[in-house]
Amino acid sequence: MMVAHKARLVALVMVSGIVAGCRNAPRPEIEAGLANSVPADAVVLCGLDYQRLRASAAYGKLPAATVALLEPLRPAAYLLVAFNGRDYLLLGRGPFGKAPAGATLLAPDLAVAGSEDAVRAATAQHGRGSAGSALPGLAEKLASGHEIWMVAMGNATLPVTGNAQNLNGLLHQTEYTTVVVHVTDGIEMEATGVCATSGQAERLEGELRAMASIGAAAERRRPEIAGLLRAIQVNRQERTVRVDFRTDGAGVEQLLHLF
Repeated sequence: MMVAHKARLVALVMVSGIVAGCRNAPRPEIEAGLANSVPADAVVLCGLDYQRLRASAAYGKLPAATVALLEPLRPAAYLLVAFNGRDYLLLGRGPFGKAPAGATLLAPDLAVAGSEDAVRAATAQHGRGSAGSALPGLAEKLASGHEIWMVAMGNATLPVTGNAQNLNGLLHQTEYTTVVVHVTDGIEMEATGVCATSGQAERLEGELRAMASIGAAAERRRPEIAGLLRAIQVNRQERTVRVDFRTDGAGVEQLLHLF
């Protein structure tokens, strides 16, 4: 797998799910079989309702690299994406019956796909019958009632390039970061970074405000992008920094163009 494709996996999965046409149906907590199959060394975990994504018009607009990454678990109704800093892993719950091409069945309705090392780790973890990673526990409340979510530990380094590398600098200032997305006619997204101290949280708040402001100024030739950046709201309470973002359907289209 090409490094560039890995680099955009988490971001593309999240943005792709945003335009899937989901509505207000509540989401269940992470099913135990999925949670207990996440390898202990995972540092990033994402979840999305893959069944609704496949049924949407947006699925046909996804980059070919993203579709190729998700294709092995196409029958999945719910999908997790785990990343340990080197390898990616897809875990899906759905009516598989038999192992999809390029995937391994851990149970009749539970399949995994990814690098050999990642699949081997997930298989061993599933056999233990208990959670090995703290991420599903951190994500438990996120997975209930949200269409899309992500948890990333503060020591995670995403394989991104260019300006996106700034995300790692922000992430490393936190103990962990969560992202949840609610889909209406547009999107409502909330990102929360939990820092070790209130002083670190204050610095993170300042950096986020500055990045949004500078980014909006730099995009003056693309007013639609500048408007999205100006819509970002940053707030802090003690050790926690929260970023809120809302946009309509047109804004969602602009988000996809950024990738």
